[in-house]
Formats: sequence, structure tokens, C-alpha cells
Amino acid sequence: MVCNRCVSSVDNTLNNLKIEFEYISLGQYNINNINDDLYLKLKTELQTLGFDLIDDNKKIISLKIKATLIDVISLGKIEDKSLLSILSENFDFSYNYLSKVFRISENITIEKYFLRLKIEKIKEYLSYNELSIKEISYKLNYNSVSHLSNHFKKETGLSPSLFKKNINKRTGLDF
Repeated sequence: MVCNRCVSSVDNTLNNLKIEFEYISLGQYNINNINDDLYLKLKTELQTLGFDLIDDNKKIISLKIKATLIDVISLGKIEDKSLLSILSENFDFSYNYLSKVFRISENITIEKYFLRLKIEKIKEYLSYNELSIKEISYKLNYNSVSHLSNHFKKETGLSPSLFKKNINKRTGLDF
């Protein structure tokens, strides 16, 4: 579940099946004990909505890490925060453990995943044309504009200014 509509869909499904639950939030829910038949009904109903039940605790941790990092980036709560501090604020596991679980589960390191999220956010900021590259670098906790630019070019093959110029050409906007 990655949006409020998803939470609402799962909530409706649980209520329709008369399954008691303690809470539902993005990416997770906690249901009371249910029998195998009801579990299979729930699994089937959720799959028709495009959801999967995940029973593997390590996969659950990995999905929670992803949801946390997406929230931090999308809500702009990254300024002056390291990846280590973000994860330690949100999890009661060591960074090494989280890193190992994530890498095994997702076939990518947390660091690379986080950097990819940052690149996507940079693209978004450049597309909206509301912030300068310097403001973007500050907002996404880069050490400098050149650090952001080098990272962006390494991942996309374009400098941020060239990316911005290409966006403006496609949209017909000239800034």
C-alpha cells in the first residue's frame, strides 16, 4: 500500500470479510487471528485489487525501509539528515542488519536505492522549475552543487542544467 486510496481499499476488504484488525497504515496492517479459509479469501480479494500479502519478515522490513525513504524524500524531510540517522529514527535494528536484509531482499543496496530516489526527486524539482540547482542540493542534503551535478550526470548521463534544458524544449517553456 503506497497511498491513502490503497489503505482505503484494504480497509474496505477487511470490513467486507468481517476481519477484525488493530490498524492499517501505508504498507502494513495488523489483523487479529484468522483461520486458514478466511486468510485465503483475504489473500484472493487483495490480489484482485493488485496487492499481495507478505509473510516474510525480512521482506516486510525491506518494504518498510522503502516506504520510509520514499516518505522522507517526498515530504522533503532530508535536510541535514544522513541515511543512517533516517533509518535509526525509524527502526529498532542496526544499520548493518537493515542493509543486509535490504540487499538480499531487493538486490540493491539501501544507499543505491536512496540515491535513485534522490535522482528522481531532482528530476521532479528540475521539471517544476521552481528551485535553483543550489536550492535542490541543499534540500536533498548534498555537500555541494558539484556533488549533486556529478551524481546526477553519473546516473542520467546529463548534467542537471542540460536535463532542465531538454525538459523546457519538450514542454515549450523557455526559462
